Amino acid sequence: MRTIKTLLALLLCIIYTTIAFGAVMDREQFFDLGNSDTIARIEIVERATGNVVNIVKPEELNKTYEILKKMKFGKIITYDAYQRENNIGMSDYSMNFYQKNNVVKQLEVTQDTIYTDKWVMFPQQMPNDFYYFTKYMILTKQNYKKTFTEEDFYQNNILWKDNPIIFPKNKPYYEQNNGVMAELKTLNTVLNVNAVYVSAEQFSELLGYMTMWDDTLKILTIQPPKNHNERWEKLRGIPKIYGNMQTVFENTISFENFLNIEQQQPLTKVTIKNEKTNYTTTITEQTALQQIYDILYHTTVYQIEKQNVQADEPIYRYAVTLYQNEKAIKTFFMTSENVMKDDVYRVSVSTAFFDYIYKINETAYAKAILYQWKVV
Repeated sequence: MRTIKTLLALLLCIIYTTIAFGAVMDREQFFDLGNSDTIARIEIVERATGNVVNIVKPEELNKTYEILKKMKFGKIITYDAYQRENNIGMSDYSMNFYQKNNVVKQLEVTQDTIYTDKWVMFPQQMPNDFYYFTKYMILTKQNYKKTFTEEDFYQNNILWKDNPIIFPKNKPYYEQNNGVMAELKTLNTVLNVNAVYVSAEQFSELLGYMTMWDDTLKILTIQPPKNHNERWEKLRGIPKIYGNMQTVFENTISFENFLNIEQQQPLTKVTIKNEKTNYTTTITEQTALQQIYDILYHTTVYQIEKQNVQADEPIYRYAVTLYQNEKAIKTFFMTSENVMKDDVYRVSVSTAFFDYIYKINETAYAKAILYQWKVV
């Protein structure tokens, strides 16, 4: 009996050792850590946008593997086993590891898993640090054509042969279907054409008028809209009506009053809190504060209305607080649907400000994660 117990104990030790070392081996093989020195390039693809960046600098390649080596994992199972119980959807990031010009490893990265077509690994920390590393690389290494600065992406630019067209009088804007509307006279000059004719029906409908076409008499009838405000809804985005804080909306307040900003008083601080991660970015540098003010001032405002239902959007992405003279003058919440909300008002705006705070906050958070790992 004692011999049998001893053999069983030894067997259990062997099984345990095999499982433990097997898991370590699986991890080594999963990331191909033994061949990390021969990786010449890592390509990252952001699924949602199609953005592609490449990691080629030796120090950045080393950072990639440093994080993978330091991360702690909860468990690892086969892809097939995981797929039987869960639907593996499209990942947030796809990564291709190259030796010379050959792909030798492919990873799919989400907030809570890293997987290949054979294995699925579960990091202990959610969202995992490698997810934020890939996001950081995407946000900081995107290659834009020519010499665009960050401000250029909020000016509704139109490119002609990769160069922005300068509209001297009225800047382009987005109409309700996200079509870019531009000054016809300037476009004629740039494109070397002489279009003077436009569709009377489409142009009238764009302005909010009602139209009716008599195909027998070949007559187009144009009638005023039933509600005069519908006309301005069709024209959302025109700078003279929308797109600056001093715009006054009927039966409500101006965007400037909503933000509680006095134009004569510069912003002294802006804080941006990610409601999901609880990470707060604090901005005090004067150039950045001026940029925020400029973006807010030129943000296209579609609608300002009093909230009828307070809980129609319970999940907020960011809480933004504006300061003047070190005093918090306004806190509002921003959603992914480009809506600003406080306790009273709901403001629909263009993507410019949300895009800006998203990049600022997410980049800062990813960088903080990397600093925690001592890899920046």
